[in-house]
Amino acid sequence: RRLQLAAEIDGGGSGRKHIVLILCDGMGNSILQNTLNKQSFLNRNNQTQRLRAVFPSTTPAALTSLATASWPGIHGMPGWNLREKMGCDFPGMTTHPPVQLLVLSDHIKDAQSGKLASEMGFDSWDEVFVEQPWARHVGGTSSGGNNSKKPTTKQRRMIYINAYNGDDYQEWSQGTIMNDKERKRKHSDATDFSEWQMGKQASETKKQSSSTLFETAKIEETAFDTLGEPKGSVDAIQYYRDGINAALDLIAKAERHDEKTFTYLYTAHPDKHMHALGVEHIEVRNVVHGIERETERFWRVLGDREALLSGTYDMDSSSGGVEQENRLKKEDDAVDATVMLTADHGHVTVQPEDMVVLPECILELLEYACIGVHGKGRHGYLHCRAGLQKPLQQRWKAIDELHQYFLLLTIEEAIEIGLFGPKHMRMEVRPRLGDFVSISIGTKTLVTPMENEAFCHQGCCQGAHGSLNPEEMHIPFILLEPSSR
Repeated sequence: RRLQLAAEIDGGGSGRKHIVLILCDGMGNSILQNTLNKQSFLNRNNQTQRLRAVFPSTTPAALTSLATASWPGIHGMPGWNLREKMGCDFPGMTTHPPVQLLVLSDHIKDAQSGKLASEMGFDSWDEVFVEQPWARHVGGTSSGGNNSKKPTTKQRRMIYINAYNGDDYQEWSQGTIMNDKERKRKHSDATDFSEWQMGKQASETKKQSSSTLFETAKIEETAFDTLGEPKGSVDAIQYYRDGINAALDLIAKAERHDEKTFTYLYTAHPDKHMHALGVEHIEVRNVVHGIERETERFWRVLGDREALLSGTYDMDSSSGGVEQENRLKKEDDAVDATVMLTADHGHVTVQPEDMVVLPECILELLEYACIGVHGKGRHGYLHCRAGLQKPLQQRWKAIDELHQYFLLLTIEEAIEIGLFGPKHMRMEVRPRLGDFVSISIGTKTLVTPMENEAFCHQGCCQGAHGSLNPEEMHIPFILLEPSSR
């Protein structure tokens, strides 16, 4: 089935010249269906039954699956702030304290202390992400961005566009291996994931790094203090537009040199707006409409090779569509390209009355509760104190609010039914999940006491995801290919 899907995206036996993957964070099928009309560009091209999110339906799990082509139980990042401890302690001696792994940040670090993972016992990023990114094995790697080597006929130029190029997670997902010495030499806004994702190797020489097939473009990100205001959605749409234009620029450059490309464009919207405002807010709707307009403009420009190469495509998408559509006289005018748009997960709105605090009789049995209002609390990983697993199950069942709204599974039960993938979980991953996973079966979400104080008052809804509900798991499969024009 994977090979069939890959062949479909690649255009069958001919091999599509340009392949573009657009990932809109949080934009599940439900938000498209509830925001856009049925005949809108995105909805009419969406094959709604083709794709599901991985579990947990959250960004680290999904992006790492994309970067490694593996399931969360294999790649080691099935969630945020996973608890891990490196090394064995002995009487009178401690190796390293437990860490809470935070990977989607400026640097891969311990969320509790703020220290880099390398200071907490991790010798390399490969001990954090236990599975290598596939980009590390594509045509050589680099620690640089733009370069000029022409790919061979069998290779594609790899183009990565997002607001986080340079962070630790992007560095890793783009294939980089980097130690502390290398990290300190990087510029001040450098982060890890983009390097890893592109497969770059820190050990490569400058000469080697200039001959890779990778290019990056960085776009701006919306400020948190503008979310909920018109400026927030306007900025989000403009930055997505900038990303679309960067993709067009780099594809046009490749066309002039007769090169093949793979472009990966990631935007943090509408997820960022929904977390702060809930799913139904007008500014969320504005962002989704803007993403649709810019995506449709992107597809129109790819349908007009002359416009692409001339660079005359940065026009207002609401006024230039008819003119450009009239120029599509025949398929030969179009760039040989496939565009796929999807999301990492969907969203639900969590109202103050949906926020649940674990009672003291449960907390006294736990060492660590990986929960939180924006997602972690919808698939909470619970680490029991040694030997107290059975009491936790008994007390959980006796508390109606927990027993009724959350499915409590042992991690072994979750593995057995394939929640983390069809393959058995890797040994390195298993300790990070603790003893139980509590899965929300509605909108109820486990929150920390601090979050309860901050958000549990009238009118303070939040957007969340991470469970198995259709709104969270059903994601778009929008495949645009020449035959669909």
